[in-house]
Amino acid sequence: MLRMPSQRAIHHHSARHLGAGLRLLFAIALGALLLAATAQAQAQELDAKGIFVKAQAVNPGQDQQSKLTLLIKDGDGNTRKVVLKRFWKNYSPGGEFAAKVLLFHEYPPAERGKAFMVWSYPEETQNPPDQWFFYPPLRAVHKLPQQFEENIQGSDVRASDMDPRSPSLDEHELMREEEIGTQKYYVVSSSPINPDKGYPYSKVVRWISADNFLIDKINYYDKDQKLLKKQTISWKRIGDAWVWQKVVVANVQSGSQTTLNLTEIQVNQGLKESLFTERMMLRGGTALR
Repeated sequence: MLRMPSQRAIHHHSARHLGAGLRLLFAIALGALLLAATAQAQAQELDAKGIFVKAQAVNPGQDQQSKLTLLIKDGDGNTRKVVLKRFWKNYSPGGEFAAKVLLFHEYPPAERGKAFMVWSYPEETQNPPDQWFFYPPLRAVHKLPQQFEENIQGSDVRASDMDPRSPSLDEHELMREEEIGTQKYYVVSSSPINPDKGYPYSKVVRWISADNFLIDKINYYDKDQKLLKKQTISWKRIGDAWVWQKVVVANVQSGSQTTLNLTEIQVNQGLKESLFTERMMLRGGTALR
């Protein structure tokens, strides 16, 4: 005999399905809330300073050695070539040093044997970099005055432009998001919080890739807020490190231009402290071949 379900059974069955439906709706609503919260957290993280912090944190390796070839064109179109051998060592946060750099001149022949070395210190120490210069005919290493900086070989590239800049030194503004070809960029403007005689820019605008936070383009503005130079960067990945492969800096005010090519790049070679010394400057780059 076919037995009809009782009203109590029907009520129990409906309640059970209603409860399951409510639980499903609750789970969907909770998931939506979690997604919204995650999106909001990501949006807050990717403000101008957050983007800048990620860009400055791109891994350059613990040390690098490479050959730098500079093609320097002045405003009249005259071009000269300079070749340098570069050694760079990075230091972990909280240590005595931030980085050390040693440059040996290889070309032109008249410049061969010259050397330049910089020890830079963590920002919190407020210590300016120590710098030394070696000129072979004098057979002596000279320590340069503090706050001294010159463009590399009279080019449009400053030594400090090659180093990461602390995010806390500047005010950052996300000007816009921009697409160039298929690549999306965050365009971030950074201006010094406090005046610094040693820092020649009133503002620096960076195009930072949204994919990997590499800085592909930089515009520098002088103290009068006028565009001074434009820089483009091509990157190369070696292992888990990103290094510059080619840099072009065009001075829009003077008409000069510097093209910097990096070759023979080696990363994480375990460069020793004894390399970054006055003794090594005296011995010259030939001692490292």
